[in-house]
Amino acid sequence: MLGIAAGTVLRRIRQTAGKISRPAISRDQKSFEVDELWTYVGNKRNEIWVAYAYNKTTDRIEDFVVGRRTKSTLRALIERLLLSGVKKIYTDRLTHYSRLIPKDRHRRGVYCTNHIERKNLTIRTHLKRLSRKTICFSRKAEMLESCLRIYFWG
Repeated sequence: MLGIAAGTVLRRIRQTAGKISRPAISRDQKSFEVDELWTYVGNKRNEIWVAYAYNKTTDRIEDFVVGRRTKSTLRALIERLLLSGVKKIYTDRLTHYSRLIPKDRHRRGVYCTNHIERKNLTIRTHLKRLSRKTICFSRKAEMLESCLRIYFWG
């Protein structure tokens, strides 16, 4: 319609995301909610997870990681949060969290993550590549991460 090639659009998205740096997490935050979203890259057999930390007092996504739903993927996110001196981290009942977060800073349960679960629905509505039943998806994890950088911090 506009006469712009798909490759040009993809290149522009990558360039824009490359200019956005990961914001510093403010020191001594009161609490964060951490959760993950499921999507796929390339085809439906290639599952990928987006784990992210949400600060409900500032209504801001503080940090995120894209990868498999493994302890090592979540460790990268949790370690950055712990280095910021956060007082409490609220999560769902995924067992990886209890192994990564010290007990005095961790709170887990169904009602602890109401705000981030609502944020999940908003993100899925805004970014169709994260919708569960869709034909829109990312072909590469790099592109998914670029779109998330622009959405969260751009």
